[in-house]
Amino acid sequence: MASLGVDIGGTSVKVAFLDGDRISTARSAEYSRPGADELCDAIALALPPGSRGAAKIGLCVPGRLDPSRSCVVQSINLPGIENLPLSDLVTRSTGGVVTPLIVSDAYAAAHDYWSSQKPLGRLLAISIGTGVGASVLDDGRPLLVSGETPGHFGQIDVTFEGSSAPRTLESYVGANAIRAEYGDGFADAVGKFDKKARPLLALARGIRIAHAIYRPDTVALLGYVGMLFQGCREELESAIRSGLTSVAKADWKLSFGTSPFHAAIGAARLASLSQAARGVGDSSSG
Repeated sequence: MASLGVDIGGTSVKVAFLDGDRISTARSAEYSRPGADELCDAIALALPPGSRGAAKIGLCVPGRLDPSRSCVVQSINLPGIENLPLSDLVTRSTGGVVTPLIVSDAYAAAHDYWSSQKPLGRLLAISIGTGVGASVLDDGRPLLVSGETPGHFGQIDVTFEGSSAPRTLESYVGANAIRAEYGDGFADAVGKFDKKARPLLALARGIRIAHAIYRPDTVALLGYVGMLFQGCREELESAIRSGLTSVAKADWKLSFGTSPFHAAIGAARLASLSQAARGVGDSSSG
């Protein structure tokens, strides 16, 4: 059964349509703090041919969900989505009268990376875009520490000595933070980071903390910004290994995403496997 994945990001929407072995992807034009109507239009205009009315839809949304998972109650990076019923958003933008499967972009991206790359053992997938999130998979199964996540990785404290206030990982490596420091050409700058660059040092510190907590076999950097760090892989890995906890696995690997659409494809894959993403009139439970 065909499925659609929609990844609503802070600056654009990415979509993926899975129909058998065929995967079609597309993205919207960039936006800045869109309202509900603009967001619906962005999704609708990004849909690949043949994907309207998909029977199953997976949806990644930025922010904190209400207890019923029916709407976002707080989104720092995309306030226009707050309190918007997600089922209505899906119906208005895709034409699919379905109950969407709501997943975090970090988990969806990790699931697609794991499905395509099949890393062995424990995978720590760190997604870096406008925000920063992480997911931990044990041979493909998610590790849950609090609620439905392994924690809020982007909010860990990686403050450097001399800073006037506490700084989170996201405040150093999120797209807005890097753009503010390095300008619109930040993509080139990230790939040329040396071991003195604060974003690289902050990310290395965050990954060292993760090694102490999760002991991953593979650390994968996903998302647009995360994949940019492949250009300075040697410097980043050296910074991670400097002062790394002795409990870290000796043969751990650093890897990178292979597609900017990991989250959208992962959402579509998860929707295709789930009973939760079904037609509203479907009497089956899920």
